[in-house]
Amino acid sequence: MSAQRLRVLQGERRLPDPDAVDADGHHVWFTATIDRWLRATGRPVPADAVWPFGWPDATEPAEVIWSGDITLPRGHAAAVTIFDAAGQPVVYAVGYTGQDVSRDTIAEAAIAQLDPDRRPGAVVVQPFLLDPRPDGPHPHLELWRMPEQAEPPAHVAPDPLPGFLRRLLPARAPATTTTTTTPPPLVLGRQRRPDAPEYAGSVWASEAARLLGRPVPLWWAGTVTPEIVRTVRLLDQPRPLPIPDTVTDWPAAISRLSAALEHSLHTTHPQAFALLARETRAVHQDVVATLTHPTTGDGWYIAAAPTPPTWPAVAEQRAAVAAGRTFDPDAAGAELARLAEVEANLLWQPDDPYGAALREAILMLRGQLAATDPETVYTFPVTYSWPDAHGSICEEYRRHLTALAPADRHGDPTHPTRRLVRLLTEDATDTVIARHQLLDRARRRLIGLYRDPDGRLVAHLASGAAEIADELLIEWPTSMPPDGWTAQTVIAADKTYSATGLFALTPGPDGALLPPQPVPNPGDEPRFTFGYDGNSPAALYQALVRCALREWDAAAQESWVQQLSARPQDTRHPHSRLWQQITTSQNALRLSWADVQQWAHEDQQALLQHRRSPR
Repeated sequence: MSAQRLRVLQGERRLPDPDAVDADGHHVWFTATIDRWLRATGRPVPADAVWPFGWPDATEPAEVIWSGDITLPRGHAAAVTIFDAAGQPVVYAVGYTGQDVSRDTIAEAAIAQLDPDRRPGAVVVQPFLLDPRPDGPHPHLELWRMPEQAEPPAHVAPDPLPGFLRRLLPARAPATTTTTTTPPPLVLGRQRRPDAPEYAGSVWASEAARLLGRPVPLWWAGTVTPEIVRTVRLLDQPRPLPIPDTVTDWPAAISRLSAALEHSLHTTHPQAFALLARETRAVHQDVVATLTHPTTGDGWYIAAAPTPPTWPAVAEQRAAVAAGRTFDPDAAGAELARLAEVEANLLWQPDDPYGAALREAILMLRGQLAATDPETVYTFPVTYSWPDAHGSICEEYRRHLTALAPADRHGDPTHPTRRLVRLLTEDATDTVIARHQLLDRARRRLIGLYRDPDGRLVAHLASGAAEIADELLIEWPTSMPPDGWTAQTVIAADKTYSATGLFALTPGPDGALLPPQPVPNPGDEPRFTFGYDGNSPAALYQALVRCALREWDAAAQESWVQQLSARPQDTRHPHSRLWQQITTSQNALRLSWADVQQWAHEDQQALLQHRRSPR
């Protein structure tokens, strides 16, 4: 077809949308896109068209040659079904939930189930796992193909595999080969192994079903378990198997609300319960919309469908009443302080709906109050990881730490409180802690637990690397700095492998140094490095500016440093002496607190004047 004819067809919207644009600005269509268009419009499809477009439609359901589990690396497994599609094997594969295995690995292991002479031209399809979202299923399959010409590795005999596939599949004429003495071209980058399938994009489920003569199953993410797969295989029905809901947000949401009711949170903390109620009702609405989408369609069906959410009668009525309660900021602030203390002192349990309910309520109360009452919200610490903790500042800080006794509420890592778990897992969520065994990993590295002079917890963890010092996990403040910093206070940090500790050093009336105090990043998380122009130095700059100006939103998200210059000779942007000190100090950072305050005010005024000046 000529380029002129292509432009006419495209102008008449009779061609599919182009897949790309080449270097000359011309539209490009992939072969599969044109093959799909030819078949969809009833035009002849070339004999060499790629799968599935070049294969004939099935006249009857494809025979299942074999169905079972295959073994993958590290003890994992995948469910595989091999179909005979007009004498050509089509392998349907899906990995089991909770396994960190690439889909390429699954495709390669699935192809290995075929006899070697049946692999050329064979196809592997893997369904996209569906996310529980309210916009409905997307019935696509990912596709892998073996080349039509076999490419066995030189001097390596193929492994003997089950012969029943050879007996059941029709005989196939061997592919002809051409011998050449030309050496293969040099290929740079990642190369496909000769016995491995190559990724070939995606196809609609309807296109695969047309060749198989049967719909293909799709799966919700989280539902592909050996038990459910076994049931679906044995029943062999093109409709969903009803299963309990373990994949949407509803089970956790209603569990939290029910636990809150059991502990009378609706009477003791009505503002917090109202937020939990609104959240639970919103989750119910979203999940209902998700699970009432069609479960079958053109060439596909959902293999296992979670049952729609249902309310316990009392919970539904209490939630409806609480959701209508007017938000009271003063009452909410008082509840926040009480809830934070109760939740922090609870013993950690992996599946504790009450602890999760308190945590969720605390986060939502903070979210409601942060903009209008930051002083009430930012009284909590966040965990700051200081890897490679060493240097003179670190030694001085550790000199003032007090080891926790096992009798201390937070001193027993074998029976930790939720507060201690947050420290050891760097504020990870309950789900992530359990899924990735973060607490067990931290306990294996734990050397000691401490308190600083202000009562904040500190954990000392082994680094695991000879060239890196041990790690400190510190409860770092998010509030404004204390009032005790003076004109003699020095903001100090030492260069370490990664993020470093930033402290205020203040001499006492007798000249002795008071305990170092962590420098907060008010209203935000700490992330401190220096000696270069980057994100973490910008966070350090933000922290110092907010502390100096006592403004919660100053220098947010690098907004100031992007308009300032660390170089005095730069005439395009105002020069910042503070930013210059942060970006040019190398092995140690020592800044007079009085200078920091002056420089922060200078930057504030310079930016105001810069914005007002004519451009």
